[in-house]
Amino acid sequence: MYAIVGAMAPARGATLADDTALIADLAYDSLRLIELTLALEEGFGLGELAQERTATVTTLGDIVRLVTEARRETEAWRETEARQAEAGR
Repeated sequence: MYAIVGAMAPARGATLADDTALIADLAYDSLRLIELTLALEEGFGLGELAQERTATVTTLGDIVRLVTEARRETEAWRETEARQAEAGR
């Protein structure tokens, strides 16, 4: 996650840590945040992240928590789908 956020950040050379602010420290703007969301969805095989969830993200640590939770939910959903498909055979 750090690599994606750092590579897409408009500000170069900033220290990346959980408390790094996306806007203040890395110079992200609203368009770049949308692009980051899409890159994270694609890079981690997530479904579409709800805008309500991404609206509260302000730091790199927030991104780590959001993606970790979304990955857990996606994995649980896939396991449920697989069990239901297996039961339907």
